[in-house]
Amino acid sequence: MLKSPHNPVRTIEDDDITSARILVVDDLESSRRLIGAVLEQAGFRHLDFAEDGPTALERMAHKPDMVVLDIVMPGLDGFQVCQRIRAELSREIPILMQTGMQEDDYRVRAFDAGASDIVSKPIDAGELVSRVRLHLERRRMMSSLQVYRRRMEEDLRVAQAMQQSLLKPAGEIEAIVKPRRAGLSTFYRASNTLGGDLWQVFPVDETRFGLFMVDLSGHGVSAAINAFRVHMLAAGMSDLADQPGAWMEALNRALVDMLPVEQFATGFYGLVDVPGGVMQYAAAASPSPLHYRADGSWTALDASGLLLGCDARAVYPVRQCPLGAGDRVFVYSDALYENFRNPTAALDTPQLADVVGTALTGGADFQSALLQRLFGSADAHVDDDLTWLLLEAGA
Repeated sequence: MLKSPHNPVRTIEDDDITSARILVVDDLESSRRLIGAVLEQAGFRHLDFAEDGPTALERMAHKPDMVVLDIVMPGLDGFQVCQRIRAELSREIPILMQTGMQEDDYRVRAFDAGASDIVSKPIDAGELVSRVRLHLERRRMMSSLQVYRRRMEEDLRVAQAMQQSLLKPAGEIEAIVKPRRAGLSTFYRASNTLGGDLWQVFPVDETRFGLFMVDLSGHGVSAAINAFRVHMLAAGMSDLADQPGAWMEALNRALVDMLPVEQFATGFYGLVDVPGGVMQYAAAASPSPLHYRADGSWTALDASGLLLGCDARAVYPVRQCPLGAGDRVFVYSDALYENFRNPTAALDTPQLADVVGTALTGGADFQSALLQRLFGSADAHVDDDLTWLLLEAGA
């Protein structure tokens, strides 16, 4: 039975909505005809009908966009049909259940079965059309969001691959450092798909090479864009590669112009000369690199300096770290020792030096050992972008 509306039913002009396929399931032919007439008057033309539960499940092969489903039917009732659709066919399709029963138990059972909404019999034409339109609009919106999400995920995968391509693979690193009597292992893990950490290594002359690490504030896409920019800036500063202080100052001036006021970066640039027994370096508020000597002692290098991107007039002094055969220098980002969920649990420099030193001398794979000790697992998620460089001076 259909209740006459107080006002004429509006015709829906949106082609995306009126082109939707709607399956009407009711054991009474009169109800199917009346519901069909109301929906056709509202502009819907792609209607399908089923007189019982088994037929409705068969009609689902036509992939309707919505189901208007009666509860009280012989054989498979509306509750059972709804449960079967949700369990076997579709968890997303809107299911509008109709019933003349007013008991609360029926409504609870309908939602427990997976109904999206309920309309009471006798059905009000205006309410039926409004609810049908509401759920179709919602489904269209969710479909659009899913498409957008898939596109975003694909774009992020491409951007992630591009960001990874900025980091030299092990073979290229070895080709630079091995002839210069050094070894260099690297690690990078973003807290999100994209990150704001960047490192590079490049030859300076026949005996020296440069290495730098920059940790840009923020995470995700904006930080990654800035990392791309820093990569391009660094590529154009090769004429300063043998001058750590001048190199850092040039990068800083560029970042002052490039970064918004609230963004900044920490940085470290080292000019490594193993044959000469020294690494000259300049730093911008980076975590103190750890210098492990061959005799087992260690020193935290002075990495003080003004943050990059804050003041174009900043000067970065050149400091020196002696390099003997077997010495190691560990350069890292702050994610290695900070605990963002519990700041009081952050490691101080001696604690971190002890953990890193143990991982270096423990005989196991250094990367796995360090991650295991600090994060509980080699595959652990990190709350901030994590990067490190481990330089080893050869004989």
